[in-house]
Amino acid sequence: METKGTVKRMNKEDRRKLILEAAMKVFVEKGFKGSTTLEIAKTAGISEVTLFRYFKSKQELFLQGIEPILFSTLESSVNILGTESPEQKLENILFERINLISKNYQVVKLILSEEALLTGLGSSNFMNRIIRILKTTLAQIGISINDKDLNLRLLMGSMLSFLYMPEKNEETIREYISKVASLILIENKKIEMDNNT
Repeated sequence: METKGTVKRMNKEDRRKLILEAAMKVFVEKGFKGSTTLEIAKTAGISEVTLFRYFKSKQELFLQGIEPILFSTLESSVNILGTESPEQKLENILFERINLISKNYQVVKLILSEEALLTGLGSSNFMNRIIRILKTTLAQIGISINDKDLNLRLLMGSMLSFLYMPEKNEETIREYISKVASLILIENKKIEMDNNT
């Protein structure tokens, strides 16, 4: 039984999450270059030595912090594609991405502003990885291979537009998504017809 004044010890995974949350808070506030591991440790309420028991460097903290926002959530939403129509699948993925951008817009802006850093860390493939996941998704939905570049640009542009022109009304977002999905699917049908003639 805990008594007043005692502190419950964190397990390793909880401590790791606490450090990552603190790191992302500091990175968003000061940028990657303006942040220090000492500052991150203080924000997490731990010593810098403890921080280095969990993460080797500030770069590792940054990359581990952006991983779930960029990839894990996208991969999991793609993996749960059900038996809906192609349009519904496309709308679901767009809605999930736009909600993620809306909830994490500060981190997404940080990621975009630190693209040079990511390239310097050998992680320039982060955008290629997102594109690869989206291409796989488009193929699963049945979007024409010949038109993936246009469709990818429509998808990515649509998602990023909410970073700079946020919209909180879910109904408005859903109406927008429905129109974008329809455009992509109409264009896809035209290309299929052209290929068959």
